[in-house]
Amino acid sequence: MENWKSIVYLLAFGQGIVLSLSLIVRGITRQRANLFLGLILYILALEILNAWGMQVHYHSRPDSFPFWNLQSYLVLPVSLWFFVQYTTEPTYRAPRWSWLLFAPSTLEVLGQTCWRLYWRQVDQRVPSLLENPAWFFMTELLPIVGMFAVLSFYGLKLFRFQREWKESGRHISRSQVIGIYGLFAFLTTLTLLWIAGVGLNLRVFSTIEILLTGCLFALGYAGYVNPHFYQLPVLSKPKSPEKSTFAHYDDARELGRLEAVFRADALYTQSKLTLEEVAAKLHLPPRYLSYLINTHHNSNFNHYVNAFRVEEVIRKLADPGEQHKTLLALALEAGFSSKSTFNQVFRQHTGKAPSEYLLVNK
Repeated sequence: MENWKSIVYLLAFGQGIVLSLSLIVRGITRQRANLFLGLILYILALEILNAWGMQVHYHSRPDSFPFWNLQSYLVLPVSLWFFVQYTTEPTYRAPRWSWLLFAPSTLEVLGQTCWRLYWRQVDQRVPSLLENPAWFFMTELLPIVGMFAVLSFYGLKLFRFQREWKESGRHISRSQVIGIYGLFAFLTTLTLLWIAGVGLNLRVFSTIEILLTGCLFALGYAGYVNPHFYQLPVLSKPKSPEKSTFAHYDDARELGRLEAVFRADALYTQSKLTLEEVAAKLHLPPRYLSYLINTHHNSNFNHYVNAFRVEEVIRKLADPGEQHKTLLALALEAGFSSKSTFNQVFRQHTGKAPSEYLLVNK
């Protein structure tokens, strides 16, 4: 039984480390949220490897490689914070100084590595760094406090989202529910077990190992396959100037012109259409055009344009003359720039993935 557990842990680590590195690479080049999800998976994958090491008594071997020094729990709350920001705020961009928040975890890894070298080369009688109260607080207790704080922030955002989405009367699909709440539930459960083990000295580490092995990589893989899996569907929150700023404009007339130019000229089919371009075509100030869309459509410009694009795709799906075209071809013709963007926007507007919509409306 013990041998089987060690094999399972080793396989789980292998899958986890490959997945985490893939997410990190993808996050650097494209979806930034994946970078921070990858860092979270990296730390937890090493935790699984640590469980394997204890299972086979690897740590006590004289020739062992101290891989456990290459992780820092301080990475978890910082990475989760940025992951939450990127998945709940579509326009969020991390400030350049944000990488300084990873300095404490970097110093921890360097400190542990130097201490290990000193222990092995000079004096094996020196105590573990964890026996130092300040070090124990910084590296074991502070990450728990950080995770608790970030998860509270995450939970509050999800609660507000749920309330606003319910008030909007729109539907959330089952896969969206899993994506929105699955990772939060997993990390909350993991943190509570972490508190029980470190803070209360309860014997919960075998439960943590099972949880990591059973849930972590399934959720991580889902995020790798679909970068938008954890992204909250966008609910427009209009922020527009007061009407008095544009008192000399006739809103009803300009709204009619706006819709007419979209339908007659199919402006939405331009994949990189901007607010400024539409405003110039209508000879209106961009701020006024933004005001019109926000106030009278309860939407922002991108959401307004994407509604036309989704409508165009749905219209062509029902047109026998368009049946020879692929779904991606229809999406690109409608103005979407990529398959992933199309899938995300289509789900936001219809509550269903394109494939689900096709099955229901065949």
